[in-house]
Amino acid sequence: MIGLEIHIQLDTQRKIFGTEGFAFGHAPNHQLSPVTISHPGALPFFNEQCLAFAIKLGLATQSHLNSPTYFARKNYFYPDSPKGYQISQAEKPICERGVLEIRHPDGTYQSVRITRIHLEEDAGKSIHDLSPQHSHIDLNRSGVGLLELVTEPELHSPEAAGSFVAEIRRLVRYLGICDGNMEQGSLRCDANVSVRKGADAPLGTRVEIKNINSISNVVKAITYERERQIDQLEKGAAIVQQTRLWNVDTGRTAPMREKETADDYRYFPEPDLLPLQFTQEDIDLHQKSLPELPLQRFKRYFVTYKLGENEAWALVEQRATSDYFESLIQLTQDPKSSGNWLLGEIKAYLNQQNIPIRDFPLKSEKIASLIELVKSGKLPHHLAKEQLFPAMLAQPEADPLSLAEEKQLLIESQAVELETAMQQIMQAFPDEVQRYQQGKKALQGFFVGQLMRQFKGKADPKEVNQVVQKSLKKSP
Repeated sequence: MIGLEIHIQLDTQRKIFGTEGFAFGHAPNHQLSPVTISHPGALPFFNEQCLAFAIKLGLATQSHLNSPTYFARKNYFYPDSPKGYQISQAEKPICERGVLEIRHPDGTYQSVRITRIHLEEDAGKSIHDLSPQHSHIDLNRSGVGLLELVTEPELHSPEAAGSFVAEIRRLVRYLGICDGNMEQGSLRCDANVSVRKGADAPLGTRVEIKNINSISNVVKAITYERERQIDQLEKGAAIVQQTRLWNVDTGRTAPMREKETADDYRYFPEPDLLPLQFTQEDIDLHQKSLPELPLQRFKRYFVTYKLGENEAWALVEQRATSDYFESLIQLTQDPKSSGNWLLGEIKAYLNQQNIPIRDFPLKSEKIASLIELVKSGKLPHHLAKEQLFPAMLAQPEADPLSLAEEKQLLIESQAVELETAMQQIMQAFPDEVQRYQQGKKALQGFFVGQLMRQFKGKADPKEVNQVVQKSLKKSP
């Protein structure tokens, strides 16, 4: 039985209750304000953008939205939490009773229930590997707005948990509320894992695995913890309810602390913040701004457009890539060719230049014109790839047709010339013609190659194939 707690760092201009902003990679303890480090008399004031982001995620997960909703103080002492408490939500969180559909690796779908999504502030970061004697504290992250999403314990394999985290990462990126970079801590996952002998057996003791920083590590950590608990039970030992850490280097979980309960946190209402209230008009406004969600796009690409599964996932992984693909297919009405160019030559260029697709110099209209030149038979695909595409990158505003004409890449119908040349080739290779007539149909490729070589690649491959088939069929 697996339940997940996913912390989603909100991509806002300032922290949730303070005045300062936050960006990953700054010098330690340089993104702080009196509110964040709890100076006397410094009072929190709420960042309304965090409320907008919470409503968006609630709508995207079909959650019930609570208004008014309240903040509470969650009391505990961590070295990287200066106040000695965290402003969070207890009863009546902003979102409850949601659901998110995921696709499992075997191609089946599951609707996973979401218990709650609540707003809170992040803690700082403890760093233990800079000194053998001391731990270091970086408070830059302290006070950054978070949404914590908690699922019901109804995932039943490590791979299913990985699929859920992957879908949440795609979703928050599509909504524009979080960059989803797990390696930088923008998206963090805690996994609650227990085992039992069968569906009718009592629930097992739950163990939490804290702060897993990649989807692959989610799968590995849960796999290890499942086997550890099974081994313990088969030895007759009890499972201790505790929080454990995943060690990437050893591939094992290790005890961190005994698991606290809600009573341990001594929640009470936050006295310095008013209740959050929003109207149905606010909800309707955010509902209109929601994009088509990533799993819905995947289904359209995979089922309607008949793209391969890996190809469809690659196209929906980043919203900017998917949006570019959407604009391409609107122009070309050809999902297959559009996908091939986007995941082939365009992706290779982006990787080579180490830039995101938003910085790609060619608008979708230019690539659509390139695709149309190839589809029309005026431009062989290999010339489009090897010569015209680089020329377009060098002159992004130029018309692709004009560039192709300037470089003399276009081909007209050459049926008469091709047929004459094919007759000469057949006279030069009579044995191959005879073997073809005897059933060696694979030799068609040999004649196509000979003909293309004679025309130095500047012949329409489709027309070449037609001439070869026609000529060999006529041959006695």
